[in-house]
Amino acid sequence: MVPVHLSGSTKSHTTPRRWSAAAVAVSFLATVCAACGTSPGSHVTTARTKTVTPSTSVSCPAPTSCLSIGNVSTLGGPVPGLFEGALVGTNAYLTSIDAAGGVDGRELRLLSADDAFSCAQNEAQTRSLASKVIAFAGSFSLFDNCGGKVFAAHPQIPDVSVTLSSFTSSLPNNFSIDPLVPGWDAGPLLWFKKHFPRAVKHVGTLVAQVPSAEAQWAGEKQAMQKVGFHVVYDTTFGPLDTNFTSQVIAMQHAGVQAVNLSDMNGATAARIVSAMFQQGFKPPLVFSAGPIYTSSFVARAGGASVADGIYLAQNEALYLGGDAKAVPAVATFLHWVHVVAPGFAPDLYAVYGWASAELLVEALRKAGPDPTSSSVSAALRSIHSFDANGLMAPTDPAAKSPATCWLLARVSNGKFVRYHMPSTGFRCGSGFIRAGGGTR
Repeated sequence: MVPVHLSGSTKSHTTPRRWSAAAVAVSFLATVCAACGTSPGSHVTTARTKTVTPSTSVSCPAPTSCLSIGNVSTLGGPVPGLFEGALVGTNAYLTSIDAAGGVDGRELRLLSADDAFSCAQNEAQTRSLASKVIAFAGSFSLFDNCGGKVFAAHPQIPDVSVTLSSFTSSLPNNFSIDPLVPGWDAGPLLWFKKHFPRAVKHVGTLVAQVPSAEAQWAGEKQAMQKVGFHVVYDTTFGPLDTNFTSQVIAMQHAGVQAVNLSDMNGATAARIVSAMFQQGFKPPLVFSAGPIYTSSFVARAGGASVADGIYLAQNEALYLGGDAKAVPAVATFLHWVHVVAPGFAPDLYAVYGWASAELLVEALRKAGPDPTSSSVSAALRSIHSFDANGLMAPTDPAAKSPATCWLLARVSNGKFVRYHMPSTGFRCGSGFIRAGGGTR
């Protein structure tokens, strides 16, 4: 959804796309972390992740006894555990498959590497693992454009990972469960317009002051204007800003009736909501395209009395637990995450890792009893509909087409619950607004 430029990177990450928590959080974290400097370091382990129990470790006494899969994510560096969720989620799904007998009788071994928040390390670790694995799955890093150079040089190796880089996304061997496409879902915007026709004529927002978030907001604003929204206040804020009282007062003076909390991470959104409460500012519509969906948002905002009524629109089921009873895939996801990483708080990166591993396993099975990197890539090119068994809205990984279905939730009694939605599934039919183009 946003471009991110970091010191040490050789290319800007451009991620203008559907409403997604990932890129918004990434843009803000990237700015803070870039100021910290980096101390590149890395590790490779066959024991899944350090939080996993020993019983889930897989060894390969013979090359044919298992299938090795690579994952390069940011685990160390200036913010330890930054994208540990990506590794945990990938590990969790592969472990669940191993527990059921593996693929064609072969266990799945995960070789993980830490790029330690370093472009050079991301490229080096990807290159190191490339000769040891049949494919990569679930990797997540701000520096995936650096590893993308390796995949460009080795087009037979499939990379089944969510990428933030337009370069890596464009590669024929990148298969993403959240394809990188400039634009926005039309559905949530049209819903807000229908139910808050006056409020959407007076929109206000704050945008992280980095090229990433600013470009994201430009695309989002274009989509809003296409469906009849009118922005009366937008301003940027610095990566170290924590007090938003002056911006809240400015929104009040500008007559803002709808506040968009989509261009920041969840912690910043919580601070803004808290400041709004302190100033007695209660606009009819407050919404987010995903960043607020964290286990800590409500508490940080000031509790249920402050956060109740805020809307959430996203392309994933309520994977923190809200859909655990109605959507079996959510319960399964949470179970295995807790098996491999007891006490870990699931996040969107874990969902990405889990779903990416699930897509790869589907391709491994399609590739037959003796899969190769090339046959797995061929199988991936045949998969045109994927929803992780209902954990996510359907996408077309082979054609790199994004989700056009969405879920609406609202904070009620301090919890995110489905709102004007069936108990399972997503709303579909409104299409996707492509930046600079029409709605499909």
